[in-house]
Amino acid sequence: MFNGGFEIGFLLFIAFLLFGPKKLPEIARTLGKGMAELRRASNELKHSLEEEIRNLDRLPEATSNPAPKYGDYHSESSANEPRSQS
Repeated sequence: MFNGGFEIGFLLFIAFLLFGPKKLPEIARTLGKGMAELRRASNELKHSLEEEIRNLDRLPEATSNPAPKYGDYHSESSANEPRSQS
C-alpha cells in the first residue's frame, strides 16, 4: 500500500524516541559513512572480479600455440642437414 513508507517512518519515530534529537544526526552521519564505505568496497570487489574474469577469458588465446615441454622435443631433419643412411 505505502511501499514501505509507513515502516520507514515508524522506524525513524522509534529511533527519535530512543536516541533523541541531538544524537540522531550523529548516528545518521555515521551510518551514511559506513554505507558509503561498504558500497566502495563492494564496487572494488566487483571490478577486481570482472578484471580476473577478463584475464581468464584471454588465457585460452595466449595458450593456443603452447611452448614445447621438457621431453617433447621432436627432431626433424632440415634440408641443410645430411641424412644418415643405416
